[in-house]
Amino acid sequence: YFFCHVRMQKAPGQQKERKTAAPARLMNALKRLGLFTPSATALLGAARPTQPLCSRSLPSLSKRAALSSSLCSRSYSRPSEGLSGSSRRIGFVGVGAMGRPMCENLLKSGRFEQVVVCDTNEKALQDFKALGAEVVTSPADLARSPGVETVISMLPSAGHVEGVFLGERGLLSVDPSELQPRFFIDCSSTGPKCSVSMQRELEGREGADLVFVDAPVSGGVPGAEQATLTFMVGAPTEDLFNRARDVLVPTVGKQAVHCGTTGAGQSTKLCNNLVLGITMAGVCEAMALGQKLGLDPENLSKVFNSSSAQCWSTSLYNPCPGVMQGVPSSRDYENGFLTELMIKDLTSAQQAAESAQADIYLGKMANDLYQKMESTHQRKDFSAIYRYIYNGQASGQRE
Repeated sequence: YFFCHVRMQKAPGQQKERKTAAPARLMNALKRLGLFTPSATALLGAARPTQPLCSRSLPSLSKRAALSSSLCSRSYSRPSEGLSGSSRRIGFVGVGAMGRPMCENLLKSGRFEQVVVCDTNEKALQDFKALGAEVVTSPADLARSPGVETVISMLPSAGHVEGVFLGERGLLSVDPSELQPRFFIDCSSTGPKCSVSMQRELEGREGADLVFVDAPVSGGVPGAEQATLTFMVGAPTEDLFNRARDVLVPTVGKQAVHCGTTGAGQSTKLCNNLVLGITMAGVCEAMALGQKLGLDPENLSKVFNSSSAQCWSTSLYNPCPGVMQGVPSSRDYENGFLTELMIKDLTSAQQAAESAQADIYLGKMANDLYQKMESTHQRKDFSAIYRYIYNGQASGQRE
């Protein structure tokens, strides 16, 4: 305000307009940023600087209020690189248990002119079409979709990611001149090797400035539904991390952490899920023991959540049926994080540990336990290990 224009009250009924000593280039720069409305400029006027600003009278209170209102009613936000406000179109590949609510939140946010959804599930595509999304049946079609600058993928495994990018009808199967997206955010849990390989593949494309960022998530299906996911981001630079974060938060998550360069997000996710797999097995053992001892599972959970046993598996994803609503244990362990995917993550953690010459004793034991239950609970949420333990199957006993 003080570097702009002021109007000095010379005498009753007489006004004299003067200009401050602010350089004209500053005024022009502020106007280019849209910080001056015509009404504000007219209110303040323009004149010649003839005395120090500090010796002048300020405009009347009412005029200052009008100016403040005029300026503050204008908003200015720094645009992210490669993004263009509400005119953006964005692609999303993989609308399964996690991807579906994430993609729904993209649609609900209103931040994008259009969301283009790609999946092999025809029913899922029809559901999204009814919600107003544009749908395609192959990654190649998505790659050609006009105006799509960014693609988010949420897929079950590294093999699926490789197929979506490098397959016969993959994103990179189209002619370089037809390829629309330039920025790819992979939220799948694949392990660091896959992410590094994908980035190298994109860098090897002649004449294409393509970027691959790994951003696996934590928070499960409830976090995806409530847009409270945490993203563990592997990006070569801080600018690329910021670009990914601006797309993901707060639209589909609450937080994004820059874990390091490409692949670091996946390494972080492996460590996170190693803890998750171990703690879930421990919580299930304790809950099953408590019930066998005649304890009420809801009361036991309350104690856990207010004591040293508190963790994500007790407070947000309780494995015991009837204790918590809206989690897989309340719906026969359906529509959650599949047991086979937990096995995949724990196996990847073991492989990474071997490469790094690190020991993960508890992780191996937990993985063995999940593998034992896979034959009967493969398509169930991994927290179904509670039922497996409670029924005595883990030790070979049955009620």
